[in-house]
Amino acid sequence: MTAAQLVINEIKGYHRFLKFMIFLVVLGALASLVRFIFGLGATTNLNDTYPWGLWISFDVVTSVPLAAGAFTIGVVAHVFHIKKLEPLVRPAIVTGFLGYSLVCVGLLLDLGQPQRGINVLRYWNVHSPMFEVSMCVMAYTTVLTLEFLHPVAEKFGWHLPLRLLRTLELPFAILAAMISTLHQSTLGTFFLIAVDKLHNLWYNPLLPLQFWLSAIFTGLSIVVFEASLVHKYMGQPDESELLATLTKIIPWVMAVYMAVKAYALVFLSHGPLFDRPVLLALFLAEVLLGVVAPFCIFLTKRIRSDKRLQLRAASLVVFGLILNRFNVSMFGMEQAGQQVYVPSLIESLVTLGIIAAHILFFVLVAKYFPIFEHHPEVTDYRIPDGFRRIEGHGHKAAGEAVH
Repeated sequence: MTAAQLVINEIKGYHRFLKFMIFLVVLGALASLVRFIFGLGATTNLNDTYPWGLWISFDVVTSVPLAAGAFTIGVVAHVFHIKKLEPLVRPAIVTGFLGYSLVCVGLLLDLGQPQRGINVLRYWNVHSPMFEVSMCVMAYTTVLTLEFLHPVAEKFGWHLPLRLLRTLELPFAILAAMISTLHQSTLGTFFLIAVDKLHNLWYNPLLPLQFWLSAIFTGLSIVVFEASLVHKYMGQPDESELLATLTKIIPWVMAVYMAVKAYALVFLSHGPLFDRPVLLALFLAEVLLGVVAPFCIFLTKRIRSDKRLQLRAASLVVFGLILNRFNVSMFGMEQAGQQVYVPSLIESLVTLGIIAAHILFFVLVAKYFPIFEHHPEVTDYRIPDGFRRIEGHGHKAAGEAVH
């Protein structure tokens, strides 16, 4: 097969991928429309026993820490002045911006009366953790929007706003860290009211601290995960040398997290821990596969130069975070003998559409905006066609084919 045929096949593969993502987004939009027409009761499996389900457990409780890469890498690069990690910041900001924007969409879908969401700004309940999270999510989404305007200003040549945004990089990074610390930990505070409902394997007074720590090392792992996939499938620069720096930081945070978790489990938990075999299996999977295994991988010297190992360790961390959030917000809440909650088709399609929208928008932003331009050697970052860069004369043909 000639280089030109390879390029054509990759372009076709890229377009098929975009069409499939658009199809999933349209399905999610139609499912959302059905939800608003017929209401929560008719379109979801939520009830008095399960007042929240997939939309809260994944679209909010899980998605918020998965979007934490923006504030974590921002702090590492700007606040701690590790400037060599600068190329990782802008893609992480785009991921965070898209993540938090879609979290807001998920919240609007889950609210029974979403038009009343504005009341959080009209009637302040300063004693409610939900008020604090609402205000922080709105504030942080605003900060991410302003940070996202940086590549937009570069794209359209808005020199004066660009100069201002560059001046505000450090204040934005500090503000993002402060706001994220508040709402990442307060997500854990929600579940402290479930004294008699959340299982003892997860319920303890240090849950907010655990949520915050897990968001930090997961946010850094998301950067590793994202950079690895973007290099593999979108032909972006190989950042494995920069990611090696993150692989030295992540295990330190994971070690603190494991120490806090072990202390809370041994000294702060009350009641039986091993009375529910299924929950015990979920807890062990979360800890062993999602924390201990990647922690051991991050400690190996080989990971500093092995791209596959970096992606594998980061993937395990992401898996562990997702399972932890579902264990706390859903599985650990189920009582013995209680009917098990299973998301409805509408709930599943909406969540699938939100995930597809995140991937689709990121690919399009990466294609049309300079989020990888900290690398001057990258001239054709526009073509994720088939998700691989064609080197040499094939690379030239790819650029010509698009034009």
